Amino acid sequence: MERSHTSKNPITLFLGITGIILLAAYVNIALPDTGVTILGFFLLLVITIACLGMYITRNTRHVVVLTLGVTLYLGLRFIGLRHPIYGILLVASIVALEYVWKDNS
Repeated sequence: MERSHTSKNPITLFLGITGIILLAAYVNIALPDTGVTILGFFLLLVITIACLGMYITRNTRHVVVLTLGVTLYLGLRFIGLRHPIYGILLVASIVALEYVWKDNS
């Protein structure tokens, strides 16, 4: 099986690295005391992971699963669900979503 060598888009790499820098600055500047700042953090996190994931994998399905998994994990940690069983359930549900999406496409 021969792979097609398509060039990677440098704009997504630039946006991903810029997102990491903005995310670090946002965490250092904004206090997580209101819902707007927390929503801003998660929105910036989703955009950053999506851009870096699209640069690395160039597969939309994998990027969606990766972004969803990281965001849900950090969201669960934020609301106080720190027991290891929640991480195991999250991994199991993401693997199940991957198999469902793979069968449908």
